[in-house]
Amino acid sequence: MNIIVIGFGFIGRGVIEAFLRKAERIRRLDEDFRVVGVSDSRGYVYDSEGLDLKRLIGVDELSQYPSGYCRGGSAEDLIEMEGVDLMVEATPTNVVDGEPGLTFMRRALRRGIHVVTSNKGPLVVAFHELKSLAEEGGCQLLFEGTVAGAIPIFSLVRESLQGDEILRISGILNGTTNYILSRMHFEGTSFEIALKEAQERGITERDPSYDVDGIDAACKVVILANALMNRDVRFEDVERTGIRRVTQEAVSLAKRSNFAIKLVGTIDRRIEVAPKLVPINHPLCVHGTLNAVHIEADLAGEITLVGYGAGRETVSAVLNDVLTVLKSEAKKKG
Repeated sequence: MNIIVIGFGFIGRGVIEAFLRKAERIRRLDEDFRVVGVSDSRGYVYDSEGLDLKRLIGVDELSQYPSGYCRGGSAEDLIEMEGVDLMVEATPTNVVDGEPGLTFMRRALRRGIHVVTSNKGPLVVAFHELKSLAEEGGCQLLFEGTVAGAIPIFSLVRESLQGDEILRISGILNGTTNYILSRMHFEGTSFEIALKEAQERGITERDPSYDVDGIDAACKVVILANALMNRDVRFEDVERTGIRRVTQEAVSLAKRSNFAIKLVGTIDRRIEVAPKLVPINHPLCVHGTLNAVHIEADLAGEITLVGYGAGRETVSAVLNDVLTVLKSEAKKKG
């Protein structure tokens, strides 16, 4: 299988490193697996025989790769190359219009190319369109890395809860806000100081309003609602309240009553992201940068998944989706 990786930032580079580390496991599924192209905003490298992944992860920029670099070449050029089977899309998230990732995904799916992505933007803007394009093209669209890092929420429902109807989902879906509220809960830190600490640790978005105003969590709620509950939810449908107005006094009062204040995304009759009082002994009450997703299903009952929701953990989710595609293709071949 011929793979292209669109985006050579933290996630794209991490995925390539994972391909190298897990090469033996990957080749057990597909001995012809190779990464033939990688693009960034300035150009791409391409080799129909497969790129040298060890050399690739050793360069700071794609232009430093020893051969096959096309300055000014676009991701669309790579998608149009003959013989491309799967695209890993790892460009930055844009929740306004989903670009440029949305264009890349549309083009790939229309060509029958499997798409694995960690990019929330296109799924927030056009989930049902992309799903339909994948079905029409006879290919897979997988996106485990878009919500809660390595927590296998979509894989769980797809593989292990196939007969269940998902009735309700609630979750702590943003590690930055959970870190801030945890510092306020355990250390008595003010919101302003906790936010500054989070920025110094590099765990906020470039624009921290995406975190503290609940924008990031709302995007994930949209994806969960549409993918797992077959809703037709848009970003503007989410009732959203961030954590800027959560005071230390409110946190302390909740703590004395054996509750913690958490930014919780909820999908039932209402779709919302807002600070909630969560009982200290509830499985959703996790701290630090942890994420948690609580599912209520008609047969399975209540299930809670807990894990880290960003960074290297996302690479695990992307790799798992790639392996899922490889396994399904191997089954087709017999």
